[in-house]
Amino acid sequence: MKLSTFFFFLLIMQLHAENIQSQTASVALNKEALTLNELISEIESQTDYLFIYSKSDINVSRRVKVNTPSRQVSDILNDIFSDSDITYKFANNYISLRKINEKTATGNPDPAQTKKIVVTGKVLDSFGDPVIGANIVEDNTTNGTVSDIDGNFSLSVAENGVLAVTFIGYIEQKIPVKNKTSFTIKLNEDLQKLDEVIVVGYGSMKKSDLTGSVVSLKAEEINSPNNSSLVQMMQGRAAGVVITQNSTQPGGAADVRIRGLSSVNASKTPLYVVDGFPVDNTNFYPGSGDVFDGPKKDPLNSINPSDIESMEVLKDASATAIYGSRAANGVILITTKQGKEGKAKVTLNSSFGIQTIAKRFEFLDGSEFGKVTNEMFSLYNKNPYYTNDEIAAFGKGTNWLDEVTHTGMVTNHDLSLQGGTASTKYMVSASYHLNNGIVKESSFERYSFRVNLEQKISSLFSVNISSFMSNTSDKNVAVGTRAEDTGVLSGAYTFPSNVPVRDENGKFSKNPRYALLPNPVSLLDIDDKTRSKRSMLNASLNITPTDYLFIKLQAGTDMQDSKREYYNPKTTRNGADANGIASVTATQGRSNLFEGTATFKKEFNKVHKLDIMAGYTYQDFTYEELTAKVSNFFTDYFGYNNIGIGETYSAPGTTKRMNKLLSGIARVNYNFADRYLFTATFRADGSSKFDKEHRFGYFPSFSAAWRISNEEFMKGLTSLSNMKLRLGYGETGNQDIGNNSYQNLLKKGYEYVFGNSPVTTIIPGNAGNPLLMWETAKQFNIGLDMGFLNNRVSGTLEYYQINTDNLLLQFSTPAYSGYTSQWRNAGEIINRGVEFTLNTTNIRTRNFQWETLLTVSHNKNKWNDRAGLPKPYIGASENDPVNAIYGYTYDGIWQEGDDIKNSAQPNSVPGNIRFKDIGGRDADGNFVAGPDGKINDADISYLGTPDPKVELGFGNDLTYKNWNLNIFFNARLGGKKYNQFRAYYENPVRVYEGFNAFSSVMDRWTPTNTTSQIHSGAANPYGGDMNTFYVEDASFLRLKSVRLTYNTKIQSFPLSVYVDAQNLFTITGYSGYDPEIGGTNDYNTYPACRTFMAGLRISF
Repeated sequence: MKLSTFFFFLLIMQLHAENIQSQTASVALNKEALTLNELISEIESQTDYLFIYSKSDINVSRRVKVNTPSRQVSDILNDIFSDSDITYKFANNYISLRKINEKTATGNPDPAQTKKIVVTGKVLDSFGDPVIGANIVEDNTTNGTVSDIDGNFSLSVAENGVLAVTFIGYIEQKIPVKNKTSFTIKLNEDLQKLDEVIVVGYGSMKKSDLTGSVVSLKAEEINSPNNSSLVQMMQGRAAGVVITQNSTQPGGAADVRIRGLSSVNASKTPLYVVDGFPVDNTNFYPGSGDVFDGPKKDPLNSINPSDIESMEVLKDASATAIYGSRAANGVILITTKQGKEGKAKVTLNSSFGIQTIAKRFEFLDGSEFGKVTNEMFSLYNKNPYYTNDEIAAFGKGTNWLDEVTHTGMVTNHDLSLQGGTASTKYMVSASYHLNNGIVKESSFERYSFRVNLEQKISSLFSVNISSFMSNTSDKNVAVGTRAEDTGVLSGAYTFPSNVPVRDENGKFSKNPRYALLPNPVSLLDIDDKTRSKRSMLNASLNITPTDYLFIKLQAGTDMQDSKREYYNPKTTRNGADANGIASVTATQGRSNLFEGTATFKKEFNKVHKLDIMAGYTYQDFTYEELTAKVSNFFTDYFGYNNIGIGETYSAPGTTKRMNKLLSGIARVNYNFADRYLFTATFRADGSSKFDKEHRFGYFPSFSAAWRISNEEFMKGLTSLSNMKLRLGYGETGNQDIGNNSYQNLLKKGYEYVFGNSPVTTIIPGNAGNPLLMWETAKQFNIGLDMGFLNNRVSGTLEYYQINTDNLLLQFSTPAYSGYTSQWRNAGEIINRGVEFTLNTTNIRTRNFQWETLLTVSHNKNKWNDRAGLPKPYIGASENDPVNAIYGYTYDGIWQEGDDIKNSAQPNSVPGNIRFKDIGGRDADGNFVAGPDGKINDADISYLGTPDPKVELGFGNDLTYKNWNLNIFFNARLGGKKYNQFRAYYENPVRVYEGFNAFSSVMDRWTPTNTTSQIHSGAANPYGGDMNTFYVEDASFLRLKSVRLTYNTKIQSFPLSVYVDAQNLFTITGYSGYDPEIGGTNDYNTYPACRTFMAGLRISF
């Protein structure tokens, strides 16, 4: 049933009015033909009446005709319902609409002809509070009333009648009268969410009708002031979704994996669809071409998380196949907030917080560094480098990490306006977000503005417009990952602690023993800023020629313009070598979308429900880039603002990429008796990324569900609220590689000088493959949905298997071809997994509620066919996981007295790492298990995978009166990680070479400290940092977020005041920075941080 939100509050304010609305009230209408819904809205807006009716009984989309523009309400209702199966009744300020029951119309005795009695009573909720406006009707009649402010009612009914009591959000109660005259009726909340509408590809449907695997996350479940990106909102809350934050740098991107790793060389990112518009998965972040390229940025950072209404994660092929060639990695549908009928509602949400480094490491201080340096020099038979007086004078020295980091700051401001009428609904929002990171000079800033509009033109036409604009400014600081060569953090960890920040002349100090290592504080002078503008406009024309046919025509565009400006001044080592380096990179991306769909929805004989959708979609993508790079500046004053004064130019670079996708789509949903459900989908994609002979791919799926709980034989199980068995199979694709990989391409080669004239050469670039096609993921899914005790306990258990074949792999090509590699379709990987979700309402009383969420995911992938790709090592298995870690097996430290000369490592010395001899080669070079007396690549074995065996999310939401506490944990069990950070900085050799190291190297192996597991630093011809000593268990349990909110009112305006914290603690055996950040290894990553925020939200 429907109750107008606005007029419900109006009723509350007028509860003590003595006079009720006269049935002679009149309304003025500006048109004769309109829908019943429009008529109801007009009457409610012009009078004090509120309509109460059941959506399942009353079709408010039907057209009605009003003969004169101004009439009494009762006359209008008499006319339009006189020849229909709908009757109405005035009761106080309510007008209740009810469908005439067939039994009554065909022979049930008229209640007026039976003995009647007057019954009175009170309607209460489960907490004992009165229910205002409950609908009390004599069953199978039109005789009824509504409860008043105190929940009281009075009604004349047949002495053997039945009272049907209903109210929105509560379970209907039917109570036999049996000559009783007084009743106390308690309504229980309807906790079932089976009629919740879920967004699916190109449409929506009731949750109860789903046959595929879909997780719906609503805004109130996922939104937090700490969430600066959409991806962070999902972590741990959707089973089967693993999110790895590769960088905690402001604006940094995260890896999202849905049901494992379904590709190797092609994209592994799910498809994001924002309000029906598929957005480019590529990280849109222009590179400068310098070594300080920095981490990739989140392409969805331009969207304000507070604008999100819901996020649906489509996981199995039944749900994703409608997106065809882009859906192999899953699909995430993002729906933004829309306007709502009612008075304008303004909401202001502001928060402020700080960030601190979650974990620090102890490095050698000044004196310790001098002492270990001399000890290492002695080990290598050299004289001491420092005197004892110098070592004493060093003291604590410089803490370089403190010099380049500080307390970060986060600020959020969101302002929204939401409201509308029956014909016009709107949502307008503006937001500001600023995150100054914990590494100095790193920041991310965003301004965004959104307008969502729904306009009903007539009963036939309506228009929806979704639009937003954003400006972002991203100040990047290179931290020093392998891709960046050197950076601020790597310099802070590496620079000797006995060196001051500046020398006696005020200039940045240099490493006295390794001048090529830049001073980390000097790197903060690098100015590297990216400014981006993004605008998205998506509009649809909705046509409803009948109440069962819906046509939607949609067009949209997504435009992104970015400019990255970079200047490396002379105060840095690289800048000094080149007299300043400047680069400017301008990029422009655009995507256009055109779609048309027609949907037929109809119910036949109250048993058969049919929902058919068919349509087409066209989308194109264009990306352009222009780069200029200049060096040799006479001054740093202008930076990148006047690169024309630089004297040394590099050749400018331009890039242009385009591709198109043309598709046909279809879906059929059939529902028989709300028990047996069937869904079939089909998509045909034509992509310009492939040769015309292989341009089209076809992606079908089929699924079925059985609602066991609706069977007659289950009716006796009163504790069972819902049980549905789902089964599905389908195929999806992955086309996310370069645009012209099927063609032979040329590129610029070297420049030669003939005579006095330079000549530029053209050389082979890409080896084309005209046979190239999409990857194909074939997925099987079986699931069981369950609900007990009126869905106070509900859950889902699923098993899936995904076989991805025709992988898009890059193969090396023979040197004589002139090419380096070629894309080919080959190989297969398999993902298998189990997912479990449990939702419980543990306690629900008037003053206290406690709800719990648990998600458990297990996924295992492996190679099923390497298709000729060489194994990483001779001892690797054909069926190892895709993300495999390989290395030696640590066997302790060689000790004095060990028979080293006759071992597998005869050139080792005491204090070196000892490895196990586990394999060798036969005469043909094939791997043979067992020791062969040598340490070589045959002794490298599989050590694990960073992919966790189990991913967990566990949340509790507790409400006591006005207080709400939300606590969320996430955990991973079973993954491995190469702690490269430890292997690199727990190495005494680094001190000998002039770099700093962990203070733990003071406890390294020496002839007098033989129990240490840290090697001595003596020359080791066998190397082998990648070994089991540094491959650690990456399991962890993290208190992800805690939020405490106090809800109250200022006058009648809702006010919420809250404090929020993230990453409060992590329990783990992993000794690196963070067991979650990064992929297979952990090296100089941006430090994980704790965030503490406070804020308020007010609506008026």
